Amino acid sequence: MDDRMGKRLGIIILTLIILLLIAAAGCTAREGSEPGSGASDLLIVTEENPPYNYLDADGEVAGRSTEVVREILARLHDTAPIEVLPWSDAYELALSRPDVVLFSAARTPERDPLFSWVGPIGKQGFVFYAPGHSGIEVSGVNEIQNMYTVGVVRDDWRHQYLVKQGFENLVLYPDDIMAIRGVHEGESDLWFGSSDSINPLSLAAGLEPTDLAPVYILREIELYIAFNKETDEGIIRRWQRALDDMKKDGTFDEITTREQLIMYVPLAGVSGAGKEALTLFISKAEGRVTGTADTLRLLAGTSDIQSGEMDRIQPVLTNLKANDQTSTFVFISSDGTWYQAGDQMPRHNAGTLPYFSTLMAGTPITGKVITDPVTGREAAVVTVPVMSGTNVIGALGARIDLVALSRSLNDDLSLDGRAYFSAVTEDGVVALHTHTEKIGVSAPSGTDTFSEATRRIIQETKGEVGYYEDGIYYQAAFQESAITGWHFIIAEQGTPPIPPETRAEEELKNLLAMND
Repeated sequence: MDDRMGKRLGIIILTLIILLLIAAAGCTAREGSEPGSGASDLLIVTEENPPYNYLDADGEVAGRSTEVVREILARLHDTAPIEVLPWSDAYELALSRPDVVLFSAARTPERDPLFSWVGPIGKQGFVFYAPGHSGIEVSGVNEIQNMYTVGVVRDDWRHQYLVKQGFENLVLYPDDIMAIRGVHEGESDLWFGSSDSINPLSLAAGLEPTDLAPVYILREIELYIAFNKETDEGIIRRWQRALDDMKKDGTFDEITTREQLIMYVPLAGVSGAGKEALTLFISKAEGRVTGTADTLRLLAGTSDIQSGEMDRIQPVLTNLKANDQTSTFVFISSDGTWYQAGDQMPRHNAGTLPYFSTLMAGTPITGKVITDPVTGREAAVVTVPVMSGTNVIGALGARIDLVALSRSLNDDLSLDGRAYFSAVTEDGVVALHTHTEKIGVSAPSGTDTFSEATRRIIQETKGEVGYYEDGIYYQAAFQESAITGWHFIIAEQGTPPIPPETRAEEELKNLLAMND
């Protein structure tokens, strides 16, 4: 090998060494924690706490604070996993393990020395609101207490708090949506609510968020991103700087405004299948009642029934019973005696029936719900007068077993486990129900959403309504029957329009309790 080739080989080897050193330096830089470094060593944890952080319908972490954290990571050109954990687990992890980040956390005096903080990323106040056009101005709680009526949810902790503070001029509502409507319509002067939920609640009440204006903030709490105390201070500074830049350029406001409106879940309404089921439900139930009534009406005109003689009427009743084991068939005489299929002797208490005088006046009864005096089960009365010329000599009737009818309808409708059917009388008594143990139960008379929904169903001809029953939110379609007067309902489990109480609300409630 000559000298020139040796020099060339040496240059090539030296070049390769330099390139390897550059590559190694590049790898070292990528593994660092400087902005633009890519994957981070941070573990970010949060909890189910809408509207700040929660799992959406697709199982993805979403929410106002989540989007703020993601924007910070994007500005730093970093990535890090976000895990949703129970609050106690997430809090303990951030407290005990380096490089763990927790959001959204209330920064309280007790917690302040335990973490390094970036924020605030949100705040929530408990606020007195007035109609936007009212011109009400408030300088203190005493002024509210002495001069204004306050709308609040009955038995809610805010109601209890105001009572404890000596408020007397309270207007109580079953839920915040009705409380907001009440203030807007002048039923009360102010609403005691949350700045966090004013937008979605206003929309759910059919109003614009600007229709109510804050007049006095009772207490406010700020939410932060909490870092384990051993996290590098450079990371803390970069996160805070990125958040500050977001607030300066308007990105922060854009995210929080957008996410607040996203959390409002409009009432989706009853599904097409639910509405079809309602139509089928009414048709099947009314068909059973009208079919029975038609049969009785035809038989009431026969000579055997018009004879009024027990030995001629009993075979007719027996034949009816043989063809329909789920109903009891009876003949009622104008003198108050009555008997059913199989009776050997007449009974003597028909005059005590609440509809006896109506029948004897020649008016049929269709759908009256009673407790069967013989079986003790709930039954629907279908009874027609028996006429001799222009005189009413008695009545031919049936008592349809409502449990048996409900079971038959359940087979016909084939609803899934997330839906149920029900029919309620004008008096508020459950006549039919998927869950037969509820038949015969009177409608609730409280101020909860289910009671309010039931009252609306009874008062209106048709429509849709949402309510909580046994802790589950339902959306129901209903329609009144022109035949029985019953109000038929198909209810489906749905998504409530307002998120549940947030952790920020819990934190604020605790602060108010501690400083009470």
